[in-house]
Amino acid sequence: MRDNKHQHHVEQHVEHAEEGEGNWLVSYADMMTLLVGFFVILMSFSSVDQEEFEILKQSVSKEFGGQYERPYGDIADRIKEQLKKAGLEKQVSIKTNESGVDISFMGTALFDLGSVEIRAGVKALLEALVPEFKKQAHEMDIVIEGHTDDVPMAGSGFLKNNFELSSIRACRVLDFFAENGFVKEKMTAIGYGETRPLVPNRDAQGNSIADNQTQNRRVVIKLTKAKKSAL
Repeated sequence: MRDNKHQHHVEQHVEHAEEGEGNWLVSYADMMTLLVGFFVILMSFSSVDQEEFEILKQSVSKEFGGQYERPYGDIADRIKEQLKKAGLEKQVSIKTNESGVDISFMGTALFDLGSVEIRAGVKALLEALVPEFKKQAHEMDIVIEGHTDDVPMAGSGFLKNNFELSSIRACRVLDFFAENGFVKEKMTAIGYGETRPLVPNRDAQGNSIADNQTQNRRVVIKLTKAKKSAL
């Protein structure tokens, strides 16, 4: 009889312990399922889109009650403040990712149509951005990309095509930073011409889309993490 009571007491204790473990086991299983799904998504990408990756990180942080910190958010906010003062915030797009900050000057924000000289009125803005860039200069490289729409170069000027136009524009911006004390070895200028549009230049009938072409005409200044030397 005593053994039966003892066995019944042990069974109650085991049952009580199992009930107590149930809550955290369910939460743990949910977390592991979510993490597995997260890594499956990453592995399914041949290359991870940084913007989408940041959105995913923000979602995961929110799901687990964590705090999401936007990478390079401080410098991006300071640049936005300078753009707002210059009245150019609608012509400039700023994106942050794990590698740095991308500042895209759309349309004629930096250059007039067909021109390779930085607009005089915007040089004051670039000069105001120089101190912000220099705060990150010790750990960042600067990559400057020139892009155009798909309209061919007109006339018989010294520019043969959009590759030349976009390349020279990128070099002009690089020259500006070099004149303001940036090390040339940490800067790169690239001209992509019309080969990397953000949006279609034309509709299905081949008609030009003016607003889209304005977006595709751009100069992108990228502050990126400096590559570590292999030596």
